[in-house]
Amino acid sequence: MKQTILICVKKQHKEAELAKKALQAWAHKKKINLHEITSSDDKISGEIEKAICLGVAIGGDGTFLSMVKTLTNKEAFPLMGVNLGSLGFITEFSRDEMLTVVELALKGKLKEDKRPVLDVEVWRKGKKVASGFVFNDAVISKSPQTTMLRFDVSLGSDFLNHVRADGYIVSTPTGSTAYALSSGGPMVHPEIPALELVPICSHSLSSRPILVPLSSQIIIEMKEPRGKASLVYDGQLSFDLEQADIVKIKYNKKNLRLLHAPTQKWSEALREKLGL
Repeated sequence: MKQTILICVKKQHKEAELAKKALQAWAHKKKINLHEITSSDDKISGEIEKAICLGVAIGGDGTFLSMVKTLTNKEAFPLMGVNLGSLGFITEFSRDEMLTVVELALKGKLKEDKRPVLDVEVWRKGKKVASGFVFNDAVISKSPQTTMLRFDVSLGSDFLNHVRADGYIVSTPTGSTAYALSSGGPMVHPEIPALELVPICSHSLSSRPILVPLSSQIIIEMKEPRGKASLVYDGQLSFDLEQADIVKIKYNKKNLRLLHAPTQKWSEALREKLGL
């Protein structure tokens, strides 16, 4: 039975298309099947998913996240990213080394990390009106016309604090180097089992970034939007929120299998990407 690789390629990007053609030529020579998805709306049948042994995103972190959203079983096979941009904490491999690392991945010679995924739900008047998952972060944000958001944050049944801010970020360790970092949150090592809670432009000096156990259920109750607010999943999908909506976020106990070079270290990635 032929091996099958799932690929997701950045749209309308010349270098990404050239990389895809190189991978196609290599796969044909090696008698390996390629199954391409073009957007996060594509659905992969269970039969095809069972046949896939590797997922490859060619583009950047956004392309990688689009690929992840198509998967029914998030831990069915390992994933890797080929980075064509200037930054990419998830997509760490370069275009020049793509074919080499794909072959190493198929031989099981790359380092594999397990990264948590979060389930996100929105409840309105006792009914679930939206659901999804995030790999990086779930973000509550206001529209430009909205002056401020006010909401209550709890850890399960334990009340944490009242928040008045422009928004709020619930991030995984993987997402700590994304929006959470730019909003003043700490960089969290991916092996730390924690969630990061970061207010965006808080209107109170006492509202600070907090790390809580990965097992915590985060409950956010919208108290006073004072205009339009939305919940954004991994910077890609959004859902409009209303007053009294309740957002529930929790670890779904499954992990993405993310591939790295055998010698790649988190500290090295930080120095390279952030110029530390």
